[in-house]
Amino acid sequence: MTNAELYVVATPLGNLKDITLRAIECFKTTTHFFAEDTRESMKLLELCGISLQGKKFHSYASHNLKKATELAVRVLLEGHSVVLLSDRGTPGISDPGALLVAAAREAGVVARPLPGPSAVTALYSVSGLSGPGFLFVGFLPKENKPRQALFKKVASLSLPVCFYESPRRVRQTFLDLKSAFPRGAFFFGREMTKVYEEFGWLDLQAGTAESLSEQGEYVCIVQPGETHAAEEWAEEVRLRAAADKEWAKAIADRYSVASSEVYNALQAAKKAGPR
Repeated sequence: MTNAELYVVATPLGNLKDITLRAIECFKTTTHFFAEDTRESMKLLELCGISLQGKKFHSYASHNLKKATELAVRVLLEGHSVVLLSDRGTPGISDPGALLVAAAREAGVVARPLPGPSAVTALYSVSGLSGPGFLFVGFLPKENKPRQALFKKVASLSLPVCFYESPRRVRQTFLDLKSAFPRGAFFFGREMTKVYEEFGWLDLQAGTAESLSEQGEYVCIVQPGETHAAEEWAEEVRLRAAADKEWAKAIADRYSVASSEVYNALQAAKKAGPR
């Protein structure tokens, strides 16, 4: 059994003044650091006035997770505490940190959180939303079918959904949301706590994708809005009158299956006739 601990340390999103006193103290007293980007972590310590002499920084990123996790657990079992860092915000939130926390727990090591900045809670705190909660999904699926399946789930839950988005994809994502939730609203935070910090609400019916800058990292919330029964049955009427292939594609998207499978099932049902 080891007395070493795994410290999961939240770091500033952009403004250095958001670093906590506990984090600074932990940086001073701990030797081993496992970080998403070791250069960023070394820079952070230096900005906090902490000497790097005697400190050991290990890469902990998506390309080396298994090997780095094994090394971190070995260091912990040898009696050395470890700091786990993301480039920004809280480790384990849509980044690989959860794997190390789970491995440490299995090895009998205590994982201790040093709370601080988190992009998700920071955005929600200035949204003005006050419902029973929200759903956080990390990054939205890139492929259309799983994305549409997620939107369908969101609509059924009627909860605000918070997610991260790349500036390269934010405009297309806005258009997708506009189509899925025409009565909804979209709230975003861009470059939070940094020099060009920006927040904004956009109506999904009237808003335009061009109003979103393609620079800076985004955290977003979509509020689905009301779903009206009239809209639902009107869509069913449209599909009833659609060509077989169009109908098959719409049903396939709804249930996340291949459109060819739906189309073939329809043709088979037509051949079999009414029952």
